[in-house]
Amino acid sequence: MEVDVKGNLYLAAIVFTLGYLPIEVSLCLLGVLLLILLRFWFNHKWFFGVSLLLFILSLYLSPTTPLSERVIPDRYTGSIVIKSHPISKEFYTEFEVELADRQNVLVRQSTHKRTDIKVGAICKAELSIEQVKKATNFGQFDYALFLRNQGISGTVYDATIDECVGSSLVSPLYDYRDRLLIRIDDIFSPNTSAWMKALLFGERTSLNDQLIESFQFWNLSHLLAISGLHVGLLLSLLYAVLYFGFRLSKEAAMNVLLVTIPVYILLAGGQPSVIRAGMMAVLVILITKLKLTLNLLDVLSIVYIASLLIDPYLFYQLSFQFSFLVTCSLILSKRIITTDGWFWISIKISLISQLALLPLQFYHFYYTNVLSFLLNLLFVPYFTLFMLPLLIILLLLQYLSPMLALFMEKVFVWINQPMMNALIGLEQFSFAQWIVGKPSIVLIVIYYVIFLSVMALWNDSKKKLAAVFSVMLIACWWVQQAIPYMDSTYRITMLDVGQGDSFVIELPYRSAVLMVDAGEEVAYSHLDRPNRNTKNIVQPFLWSKGISELDALLISHFDYDHVAGGKEIMDTFNTKKLFIAAREDLETVQRYFGDRYEPFLLRKGHHLRFEGGSIEVIAPETERLAGSENDHSLVFILEVDGHRTLFTGDVEQQGEKQILQADLPPIDLLKIAHHGSKTSTGEDLITEVEMELKDAFISVGEDNSFNHPSEEVIQRLEERDIRIWRTDIHGSVEMNYKNGQSTFYLLTP
Repeated sequence: MEVDVKGNLYLAAIVFTLGYLPIEVSLCLLGVLLLILLRFWFNHKWFFGVSLLLFILSLYLSPTTPLSERVIPDRYTGSIVIKSHPISKEFYTEFEVELADRQNVLVRQSTHKRTDIKVGAICKAELSIEQVKKATNFGQFDYALFLRNQGISGTVYDATIDECVGSSLVSPLYDYRDRLLIRIDDIFSPNTSAWMKALLFGERTSLNDQLIESFQFWNLSHLLAISGLHVGLLLSLLYAVLYFGFRLSKEAAMNVLLVTIPVYILLAGGQPSVIRAGMMAVLVILITKLKLTLNLLDVLSIVYIASLLIDPYLFYQLSFQFSFLVTCSLILSKRIITTDGWFWISIKISLISQLALLPLQFYHFYYTNVLSFLLNLLFVPYFTLFMLPLLIILLLLQYLSPMLALFMEKVFVWINQPMMNALIGLEQFSFAQWIVGKPSIVLIVIYYVIFLSVMALWNDSKKKLAAVFSVMLIACWWVQQAIPYMDSTYRITMLDVGQGDSFVIELPYRSAVLMVDAGEEVAYSHLDRPNRNTKNIVQPFLWSKGISELDALLISHFDYDHVAGGKEIMDTFNTKKLFIAAREDLETVQRYFGDRYEPFLLRKGHHLRFEGGSIEVIAPETERLAGSENDHSLVFILEVDGHRTLFTGDVEQQGEKQILQADLPPIDLLKIAHHGSKTSTGEDLITEVEMELKDAFISVGEDNSFNHPSEEVIQRLEERDIRIWRTDIHGSVEMNYKNGQSTFYLLTP
């Protein structure tokens, strides 16, 4: 006999989710789930059949399946369908289009004044499609993967689009949204309009970048995204106006809400959190109207499955994952939350939300902020009780009484501006930032098993046992941090920083972490993009490894492509020592590092000892800069467990004569000087070190204008069977040395 499945619809959601995983993993986990709940499935045969059907459906719909992997052409001529509403940004207008073969590309037009490019319009187009380059460094944000997870196969710049006809039914709503945003800009000050557009319509482009970074730093970004909090408040206010103001019946008021919710989802930009909150609200209203009994977890499960059936790519969006995970955690901990006064309820909601998101925080961003739940206690009520209600009132008053709206805006700015300034000022408390690194999937699974156990024990009032499991919960991340200190592997990573140099050295048992050079590309030096490599490549790489401090930064010489990011590295990673080639001219050092850091000047004969390794300086011989900056490079041998690496900076053949005068020991790995230029790595140097030399690193930009590396240098290395590792071909390269063996790991573009 079939038994009611109320309260168990989450199992169908779990089975549906398995279809998004690699097929081998999904089948294995499905088998485990079937075995564990064998009796339940036997008693609910129809539910078992529906769940299996959902699993098969998710296998088909999942973007990770081979069915979705198709090659996109470089050029395309034919009809296209406009799939998203054009969004105007600072320098271009962006929208998504669908090709005839159902593949999607992202179009960016430098100018956009046409009114016929609308959602659903069918146009004729000539497109030159670019494949987005994948990330080439470990820990680096992968923009190609980001686009692929939205179903976008390539990008197009300044396409030729003609003869657009038609539009979708929702296009007028998007047009109205554009007009409304323009009106808000015209009436209110830039600060107020930026907040109104962000919190009520999901348009965050006008918010200050520094402010957004502060919200991210303190794990408050959820307040900037329209979520259940915003939707719930808006619907409550609208219901109160309809019921008490217009004297509509409850039935009529709910009917109005059912029509309003889909409209608002579109006006708010269709963000995943808005879709989730809106669909849940619609379902709850329908359940109320039909007088059905369905618990919130079942409602959430239905909304989750329905959302992914409508748009399978939502699964890969962090806002979608965060929204459902937090909502599910709060529903499961309902008994815990509702047993105390409002203050303790607020603390519990904040803490449970942070704990639920912690693995995803570490997996995607590598850090969290240990004091963020305290900031949430302050800013969640502030947004709920002040900012959102006042912004809604301002939006309505602009139609009813513009003068009163301007007065209320002054109140808003007077209170809000000091709050935001205070938040930005709190960034100096960097000690609250807990950098753990990227955890393994196994550790994440273990964490969530313990997390669910804590919630269950807490629900059952077994607080002492729950406290023990809570310690185990945090211990997961202590273990993550401790693993490198138990690993005897010695590592050198050549980062792909384009036409520049940056190397990270991890000595065995993480006894020391060194960095050699912090280059920025000269090609970007004229733009307002300081520390581009440091912020986008070096920092995420180190954080992904759980590295928050450096023992030393060694600068080979003071060319932009070797030193430009140095000060940012010293500041961000609390670097203990700065080593440079000995020189008389210290003004150049001050230009890059200021007066805060006193460098240690190294020259031939100096030795540095670190626990687990040592450095012998080969050049320069004196402090006097006799030749070029390149020939005054810091040249040294790094020796760890008998393995020797020769770092050569940008030394050219004239400077190589100094190296040849030294009594060089056998060299295992050579860092090729000056990105493989023909003026460096001469025949004499290669002959001197070739006896034991097995591998060579070349840090060089892809398709660089200098034609580096030169054919002569490559030929010299290949003739001696020396393996060549190049960033323009292999991306970042990591050498692991353990038990006398070197292994190289690549991140091939």
